[in-house]
Amino acid sequence: MTRPTPAALAFARSTLPVRRVASNGTVPSGFAALLKAAAQNQPKRSTAQPQVASKAPEIYHAAMLSAGVGPAPITRSEIINTAQQLMNVPYVWGGTSATGLDCSAFVSKAWDVARHTTDTFSSVASPISKDELQAGDALNLTTGRDPEGDGHVRLFESWANPEHTKMYVYEETPPRSVHHMINWDPKYQPMRRNNVVDG
Repeated sequence: MTRPTPAALAFARSTLPVRRVASNGTVPSGFAALLKAAAQNQPKRSTAQPQVASKAPEIYHAAMLSAGVGPAPITRSEIINTAQQLMNVPYVWGGTSATGLDCSAFVSKAWDVARHTTDTFSSVASPISKDELQAGDALNLTTGRDPEGDGHVRLFESWANPEHTKMYVYEETPPRSVHHMINWDPKYQPMRRNNVVDG
C-alpha cells in the first residue's frame, strides 16, 4: 500500500463525520477539568503599579583643583636655607639621603616636595621666563632637551651681574653639592615651585 498524498489526507479529514457533545457545565470532561484547574492555580496578576528599584543616591564629586594647587606653601628663604644645609653632600646618581644626592633629589628636598626628576618637576612647578627668576626658583634641563640625554636641575639664588648673563646657583653635581657662580644657559627652563611665597 502506498502512502496517501497530503491532498488525499486533507480530503479524507474534511469528509469525516463530526459529532458535537453538549456539556451541562457541571461535570467537565477530563481535559476541560485539567485546563480549569490549571487556570485556577495561576497566580493572579496585580493591577498595582510595578515596583521601581529605589533610586541610587546622588554622587557628588569634589571640584577640580585649579592649576597651581599642589604642595604646601613655602617661602623663598626656607628654600635657600634648606639648600645651604645640603651643601657638601656627595653626588650619588639616584641618591635621596644626606649620604648622597643627585641633582633632582637636591632640588626636591630644597623645595620640600616628594622625589621628582627633571622630567617630572612640571607636576609641582610652572615654567617662568628668565626675567621672572627669583631666589628659590629652579633652572631645569629635561632629558629630552639635554644633548647628552641625562638632564640636570639647579636652584637659582640671584643674578651675579646687571646684564643677567651670570648667576649664583646651588646644585648637586659631581663630586658634591656646591654654591657657585655660572653662566646663564638658555637650554635650561626657569621654573617656579607651586605655592612658593615671598619671605
